[in-house]
Amino acid sequence: MASRIVGICVPLLLALEMSAVGQVPEMPFALGVEYMVPGFAEVYARTGVRWAKAMGQGFSWGDIERTPPVGSKHVYNWTWPDQLILEYQRAGFHHFHIYVKAHCRWGSSKPIPLVATPSFLPKAEYMDDYAAFVRALVERYDNDGHDDVPGLLYPVEYWEIEAEWGTFWPGTAEEYLQLLKVAHSAVKSANPKAKVILIGFFMAGVFEGQPDPQIALEQLAQRHPPHRVKQIERGIAEAKKLFAHPELFDVIEFHSLSDWSEIPGMSRFLRHLMRERGYQKPIWVGDVNYTASPMMFWGEPVPPYTKSQKAGIEKTLRALANSRDPRHGEVVAWFRAEQSKGLVKKVVLAMAEGLAGINIGNLKDEPIFSWVPTFAGSVAFQGLVDSQGIPAKPGEPRPAYHALTLLQQKLGAFVGVETLNLGPGVYAYKFMTSTNPLYILWYDDRARYLPGDKEPSKTVNLPWPWSRCLLTETPVSRGPIKTQILTAQKGFIQLELSTTPIWLEPRGG
Repeated sequence: MASRIVGICVPLLLALEMSAVGQVPEMPFALGVEYMVPGFAEVYARTGVRWAKAMGQGFSWGDIERTPPVGSKHVYNWTWPDQLILEYQRAGFHHFHIYVKAHCRWGSSKPIPLVATPSFLPKAEYMDDYAAFVRALVERYDNDGHDDVPGLLYPVEYWEIEAEWGTFWPGTAEEYLQLLKVAHSAVKSANPKAKVILIGFFMAGVFEGQPDPQIALEQLAQRHPPHRVKQIERGIAEAKKLFAHPELFDVIEFHSLSDWSEIPGMSRFLRHLMRERGYQKPIWVGDVNYTASPMMFWGEPVPPYTKSQKAGIEKTLRALANSRDPRHGEVVAWFRAEQSKGLVKKVVLAMAEGLAGINIGNLKDEPIFSWVPTFAGSVAFQGLVDSQGIPAKPGEPRPAYHALTLLQQKLGAFVGVETLNLGPGVYAYKFMTSTNPLYILWYDDRARYLPGDKEPSKTVNLPWPWSRCLLTETPVSRGPIKTQILTAQKGFIQLELSTTPIWLEPRGG
């Protein structure tokens, strides 16, 4: 976490085309969960989600090939990946994203810190061994009947080469491209149907609250000190070098660990980088660990939270982490509501931007980070279900879990989406499904609030050609999901929108 910084950008004042909202990916939208945790497959399979993503640990070169080969003989330890993939397949997951990391102490060209997991280019004498590892990994899970793990049910076809640009891969673009060329060849030789995912990009602090990339980039100096702006600009050339080699990857990915409002701007930014070079490839959202805003990262508020809110954010995070704090119960309830609302908004925006899919995390809390809440933000509390014990076991589902289930049930097979213009601050989408349309709406004034704050609302009139509608509220607390029937008046439904997304479906003629 300490090394996570804004990784790439483009020159300020660059003219960017706005992406056409309303498009649908070539394949059905893929809704998934991350990161796969042993013992949690069955509870998450009940959501109906069929995609899952594993973290890099356990799938790295050094995890699986723990000692250098002797002669040409490789010794691989498949225990962890076998158990994890088979557990999730048996529970009902069909599709997987897997990180392939060159992290390997004996094969690395640079020393690896004892307490971190960066990858570096392999030593020249071990590059062929790295390629052999990648081929063996892909071959073991391609379900072609040759050298497969016994009991495999479905092929694993999405392989992401390294974890995150500028953080878990601290090397240069030239070094990464050298690795990617080797990995791409190895993946395709083992399974020609497999997809190679370019290393994920992470740009928190750039596009929150601003869907127009050009405006967001012009505002960089307002959001970041001069040294950070220079740091961002230094990453421009490196990023362009990666995007200049579309022959080496099939899929683009960005990591969304910040506020939900970053998704449109980031998506359009990446599309522009591809469009400049004459191609378009599918875009995924990954590493979605913060289904609610992290609020604070390394002592600094995360936009759209502001510096003026810093003291309130610190109090909120401390109350969230301390069960003896008098406000603990209030803050936990507020946070679970925020988590559920943020999850729906991230998924809906990914769908509306025509992205290929999104992987939602986390499957469980990470309590170790609760010791430093004002540095780690809300990461310690991001599980979609309660968990307890060592090793952790799943407990009662939280509101965000039910929100994920609702998304899969109602929009798991949508065939189109239209963005509606109902005025400033109103997010409104009409989804086409195989049966009836479904509308999702919420209001946002570009500010962020803390427990006890009065949140904004706005009244809108939605054109409604049916006599009635079923309104479903995004679940923000434990208990039954709230619904009600509304009656149209003169062809409109009047709605009081808040920061909580609502779902509308036709009823009557």
